Amino acid sequence: MIHFNLNIDLFYDFELKNNSELKAIACIEYPVLHIIAKTLESMEEEYDEIDKFIVETAYKHSGFTIHQFADLTGLNSAVFEFRAEELFKQNYITLNEDTIIPIEKGFEFLNNPAFEREIEKTRSFLLDGITHEPLKSYFYKDGKDNLISEDERDSYGNKLINPSIIHNPPSWNLQQLIVNLPLSDRSHYNIPVGLKAIKDYDFVLMTYPVSVVMSRSNTGVIKKRLVDMNGFYADEECVSNWQKALEEEIKKVEIIIEGKEVVTNEGSIKKTHFKNNWSKTRTGDENRIFDITKEELKYFIQKLYNLRTIDNSNIIINNSEIIINIDQNTFNLEGADKKKLIESCLRGRDYYRQHVGTGVWLVFFKLIINDEFVQGLVDLYELLQKEISLLELLRHYGNDYKIIRKNLLAIEQYDKLEELDIYLFIHSRESNYNQNYLELKNEY
Repeated sequence: MIHFNLNIDLFYDFELKNNSELKAIACIEYPVLHIIAKTLESMEEEYDEIDKFIVETAYKHSGFTIHQFADLTGLNSAVFEFRAEELFKQNYITLNEDTIIPIEKGFEFLNNPAFEREIEKTRSFLLDGITHEPLKSYFYKDGKDNLISEDERDSYGNKLINPSIIHNPPSWNLQQLIVNLPLSDRSHYNIPVGLKAIKDYDFVLMTYPVSVVMSRSNTGVIKKRLVDMNGFYADEECVSNWQKALEEEIKKVEIIIEGKEVVTNEGSIKKTHFKNNWSKTRTGDENRIFDITKEELKYFIQKLYNLRTIDNSNIIINNSEIIINIDQNTFNLEGADKKKLIESCLRGRDYYRQHVGTGVWLVFFKLIINDEFVQGLVDLYELLQKEISLLELLRHYGNDYKIIRKNLLAIEQYDKLEELDIYLFIHSRESNYNQNYLELKNEY
């Protein structure tokens, strides 16, 4: 399952400080090959001493049992059973029941200082699905959980893998790309130093989701670049290489809108979502982020703010940004999520979020306050965030209770209105009661 790990507001502000105002974040699935290989390797040296002891002792005694080794050394017999099985697999000894007898290869191992031990193992390797170059250790560790296999299914039984780029078919050549990696570099690619050859292999198609960050500078320059949103320890060098290899396609990525009929048991329903044009980048424009119309966009704005409708005059859409003008009419539309509208106006922006499997994760909107009515509500909402006292609130509005009440109702701050009513009317009457009635004075 694709799940980007990002604090959206922090990332937005960080980009803004670098003269890059976010407009959208798309997603592509980069192809990866998971190779399951039978390898021939130089054996690790950790067992050499005990193995030589076993072979030499068995040779001197013309055969030696596992139990005799245990009695001789005081070690558990399981240790010698394990090593005897490995020596037998490597054709260094024969096993007659539990008696160990060296053979020719075992003598060479014992007597030839230049002898190099070899063993067959099963290994997994991750390769770039296009170049077949080995991927770095990051993809075996922190990046492992973000890989999607062609065998994975969602709750409906559908494949999760949706590669934006088709895998290059594996060939015998990819084995050499693994084996030929210099010994000094192998630890960075999760390749054993002792690897000699790959005798056979099978493979599984996988993908690694990566985002296309689309932004605009304050001079209007459009920027599109790959960023790994999967975690804080991404392999930036690898993503940078992908950026260089895919530069021409990335430049022409755009946000479009797709509507399609989905058949269900109850009938068919139309689903609408943002999508990228990766499969048709030849028709894209590197100076364009959005290739959509106002009518297509209405669905998302209405859904975001729970609006029944929105007038075309309140929407501005061009090649690089989406602007929503908020005025009194829009704010008072039936069903409108007024709190969300006010908070978005206060920030001056908002975003529509989708599941990244659709090809688009975030689309950012700019919100512009278009009249004094909405500006007044935003000012009041911002004022309330400072937790000012009721006296300060009254003073700010020149003690005009009617205006305060009207605005508090408009931004649905019912708790604050109730608090104000208690303070102005109930609390005031109690004070007057204590002063006038307890002192036997007439209230009038």
